[in-house]
Amino acid sequence: MTGVLLSCGAAYDMTQIHKARALAQFTADHMALAASISVDFKNPDQFTAGVSYPYESIGAGGIDFTGTITGVVEYDIVDTADAGNEDLDDNDKSRLLARATVKGTYSTAFMGILSNFATVSFEATSDVAYAASHGTPASVFFIVDNSGSMNSYDNNHVRKLTGLKASMNAFMDIMDNIDTNGDDVFRTALYPYSQDYQNNYSFIDNDGIIPAKVKHPEWGILNHGAIMAMTSLYGTDSSGALKDAANAFAYEGDIHNAKNGTDEPLKFAIFMTDGANNKSYECGTEWVANREYWIDTYHGWNRRYNSRQWWFDKWVIHYPASGGSNQQVCKRDYWFDKRSLATCAEMKKDDVIIYAIAYDVAEDQKVHAEKFMKQCSSGDDYFKSASNASALDAAFAEIGDSIVEEVIRVKH
Repeated sequence: MTGVLLSCGAAYDMTQIHKARALAQFTADHMALAASISVDFKNPDQFTAGVSYPYESIGAGGIDFTGTITGVVEYDIVDTADAGNEDLDDNDKSRLLARATVKGTYSTAFMGILSNFATVSFEATSDVAYAASHGTPASVFFIVDNSGSMNSYDNNHVRKLTGLKASMNAFMDIMDNIDTNGDDVFRTALYPYSQDYQNNYSFIDNDGIIPAKVKHPEWGILNHGAIMAMTSLYGTDSSGALKDAANAFAYEGDIHNAKNGTDEPLKFAIFMTDGANNKSYECGTEWVANREYWIDTYHGWNRRYNSRQWWFDKWVIHYPASGGSNQQVCKRDYWFDKRSLATCAEMKKDDVIIYAIAYDVAEDQKVHAEKFMKQCSSGDDYFKSASNASALDAAFAEIGDSIVEEVIRVKH
């Protein structure tokens, strides 16, 4: 029994060590990225070289569960990978990097009992080239859940709408790093959604949009006021907000082209929900297969029977199932899902990258909601599941860093 317990404990420790290393790498990536941007924009608040910063001061999002993570930045590191490339000119070969080194230790729960591994050190390094110039401009639109369940608390006792607002404000801080010079680098928009299934409230459209809370696309970050104005309201229908975002994306190429000469900007949709869309009773066109049936012509009844009867005799003619037709079918179904997924497919066809975040979804909705969000996203790497506000913050921070990397074309 002792051996079994120690074996299970060691497996737990190894999982935690793996998580610690992954967190360290993510933190190093974030720190190096922030450092490289600050150098390019001569930001006076940049990380000071050689100073050991605690995790809370790095701003990478999430929680350091080890309580030991620190990070140090070095500047003017020669990009040795480029320096050895004969195809590059002298200017490229002299490219400099910001290097972030993140370290920490994990105190094992079980492995130290019968071994010397009471603590395990971990370390991660990330190199990011200084951004010589902006890369491709981008449009970043948020389609976020403002349903009534967002007023409830996650498993860390944080009100979910409060967690969403905090994460979005932190995301804007990341994006603001690349807009320091006031350049027209990116555009943002906000489409909060809810659903009024009883049609009692004029401030919620029939397709879930909350017009008073919508922030149409503008240059720069979403302002704090627009984010803080969101409120939790009633049901869940993402279809209208997604459709509005898709319609707006269709004009972004022309808008960017007129401003900065780029008719193919990067386009990102960040779609977030804390539960499944509501079902609704609606009519839609579906393919309905013809069923098998029987007719008793001998008795002159000519009545159609859709199931076999006990009294059928040898004169009953059987017509097997074959073919079908498109028919109007009225039923209670996930119609909001179907319309939302059709719009997601439309956006992806328009080269929109869709990040989908499932935030503290109730267990009875989890399977359905996460399947829906994965289908809407641009792939497994673009779907995030966040169980609480800290995980949501980390998901937004990771997405923000990824977008910044794409926009300014930094090099790890």
